[in-house]
Amino acid sequence: MKFLSKYLLLLILVFPFVNQSQLNPNPDATLDAYILNKMNEKNFPGLSSVVVKNGEIVWVESYGYADVENLVPVEDTTVFMLASVSKLFTGTAAMKLHENNTINIDENINDYLPWNLEIPGYANDTVTFRQLMTHTSSIKDNYAAMGNYYGYPDPTISLANCMERYFTINGVDYNSTSNFLNYLPGTYYKYSNMASALNGYLVEIASSTPFDQYCENNIFNPLCMNKTSWFFSDFDSAEVARPHQYQNGANVPINHYGFADYPNGQLRSNVMDLAKFMVTYLNGGVLDSYTLLSANTINDMWTLQVPNLNDKQGINWKKEVLFHDNGSSWLWGHSGSESGVSTYMYLDPVTNIGVCILANGSGGGITICDKLYNFALSPNINSGLNVECLLTNVEKPILSKLIYPNPVNDVLHIDGFQNNETIDVELYDLTGKLIKITQEKTINMHKYPKGIYLLKLKYENSIEFVKLVKE
Repeated sequence: MKFLSKYLLLLILVFPFVNQSQLNPNPDATLDAYILNKMNEKNFPGLSSVVVKNGEIVWVESYGYADVENLVPVEDTTVFMLASVSKLFTGTAAMKLHENNTINIDENINDYLPWNLEIPGYANDTVTFRQLMTHTSSIKDNYAAMGNYYGYPDPTISLANCMERYFTINGVDYNSTSNFLNYLPGTYYKYSNMASALNGYLVEIASSTPFDQYCENNIFNPLCMNKTSWFFSDFDSAEVARPHQYQNGANVPINHYGFADYPNGQLRSNVMDLAKFMVTYLNGGVLDSYTLLSANTINDMWTLQVPNLNDKQGINWKKEVLFHDNGSSWLWGHSGSESGVSTYMYLDPVTNIGVCILANGSGGGITICDKLYNFALSPNINSGLNVECLLTNVEKPILSKLIYPNPVNDVLHIDGFQNNETIDVELYDLTGKLIKITQEKTINMHKYPKGIYLLKLKYENSIEFVKLVKE
C-alpha cells in the first residue's frame, strides 16, 4: 500500500487536474485536455484561465496546484502574482491622472519629481510620462542594482527610497552607464522595468497618495476587484499561489517575494477580478456606473505610439498576435514573467473578447491563449456569467457604522434607523453571486459558510459597500 500511495502522489504531481471551483458556463473537455497537456509540457504546477466576451465570463477554469508541497489546489479565486501584466494597471493609473488634468503625459517629469532626473549626456533634454510608458525614455534596467530591492514576502525599501537610490546622482545604486542608455530620450526603444516603476512613483507624487492606495481608491475598489493588491501582506497567505521553480524533474515551491520597484510587476490578483478589468476596457472604460477611463483615452492607449521604433507598442499595452482556426488576429495586452510566475492578458476590441491565464511556474503559455481565443470565437458559445460591478463610490460612508458585529458568527444587526425607515440590503459572495435581498434589520449568517462577503446597503441617496467576514 505504501508503494501505491507514493505512485498515486507521483501521478498527481506530474499530471495536473481540473479543479471545479467555479461553474464554467461553457465546459469543454477537449480544451481542458489541451491546457493540461501544455501545463505538463511547460512545467506549470497550477493555472487559472478566464475568457470574457460581450461583457460576460464565457469560460473560467482552474487546474493543478497552488502549492505542490501541501497539495493545495488552484481555485478560480486563487491569487497569483501578475509580473509585468501589472504595468497595464500602472499605465491606467497614470492615464487617469492625465484625464483629470493632474498631469500631462507629454510634460517633463522633472516638473513633478522632488529631485531632478537627467539622462547622462542629455541634461538639457526632457523625459516625459509618455516615454516612460512606451519604453523610449533611455532608462535602462540595471539588474545588479535591482536585485537589492527584493524582500520576502514584501519589500522593505519604500518606492520613494528605491527611486532615489537608482535615479539620483548621489543615490547608492546610481550608475550613469548601467542605469541609462546613451540615446536621446524618445529616439530609441528599450523595454524598461525601472521606467515603469518611475511612472508609478510619479503617480504617487502627482496624486499626493501612496501609489498602492491610489490604485485601490481609483481602480480596484470601484471595479470590485476585491482580491487585487500590490502587497502580499494584504492577503491571507493561504489564498495566494506559491511560485514554483522546476528543478531535477519536479516543481519546487519557493518563498513569496516582492520588490521595491513594485509598480512594474508586483501586483497580485485572480482571474475573477481580472475579468472585470478586461470587460471594463472592452466596454469603453465603463463598468456598471463607474468610468475608469474614457473611450478616447483607451483608444489612445491602443494606438501605436512609436511605429518607427517599435511596431507593437501602445501606451503600456502591446500588440500580440494570437492564432485561431481561421488565421490570426492582433490583440492588445501584455505578458509577465518573474521567478516562478507566468501571466498573459490579451483583449480584442473588434470581437469584444478578452483572454487571461495566470500560472505559478516559469514557462511559455501563449499557445494556451491561442486556444482560448479560438474557443471564444465559436458562435456556439452559451451566454456566460455576469461581470457587473457591485461597488459604487461613496464619499461619506455612514451605513457601515450601523453594521455589527463584523466579523459575524450568527446574527448580523443593522441598527440606527427608525421603525418606519427602510434600508435595502443585498448580500453577495466574492464571486459576485447574489445570495440574499432583504429589508430586515437582522440577517442570520449561521447558515452561510465561513469567508468574506459583500453587503450592498442602500438608504435614500446613499449607497455603501461593506466587506463582511463570516467566522
